[in-house]
Amino acid sequence: MRILVLGNLASWTVAATFSLRSSILAVGIGMTIWLALMPVIEAAEQTVPQRTVPFEKQGRVFGFAQTIESAASPIVAFLIGPLAEELAMPFMTDGAGADWIGNWFGRGPARGLALCFTVAGIIGLIVTAIARRSRSYRLLDRESAAPIFLTGTPPAGSSDSDHPAPGHLAPDETAQDEPGEVGAGHERV
Repeated sequence: MRILVLGNLASWTVAATFSLRSSILAVGIGMTIWLALMPVIEAAEQTVPQRTVPFEKQGRVFGFAQTIESAASPIVAFLIGPLAEELAMPFMTDGAGADWIGNWFGRGPARGLALCFTVAGIIGLIVTAIARRSRSYRLLDRESAAPIFLTGTPPAGSSDSDHPAPGHLAPDETAQDEPGEVGAGHERV
């Protein structure tokens, strides 16, 4: 979970900062960093549900997640064009944005598009920081950090009290779902 959050924080920071100046070097460096972070973020994103979702439900969970991701891409692609063309580009060309931040951010349609990246990066940073501080994140982080023993038993020398039963949380927290089996021959402890 930490890798996922830190990767997203870095990704959103790049999105918010690479477009601050109109420079092909900044765009090249920013996009290289951003593209290098994507496999790390995607791997962490796949690992968390594999470690926390019961085996028999993973197909449904991954299918639903893939559906949402697949649906989001065209929606965002169709929305950002008109928003950029009707709001951001005029805002930075001859609108209030050109007067307000144009001296240091730049003016013109290209700077309107750059403003979209910067604003998206700032929003992403805020949302990621809020998610990082949430109770749900802490519970999911704790659950995903628990070791999975493929033999179905804890390692020699450890007692059952060292490892909670699958799906059980600490006594001061409550679970939303019923505890389930992780899979045939697999047990989360």
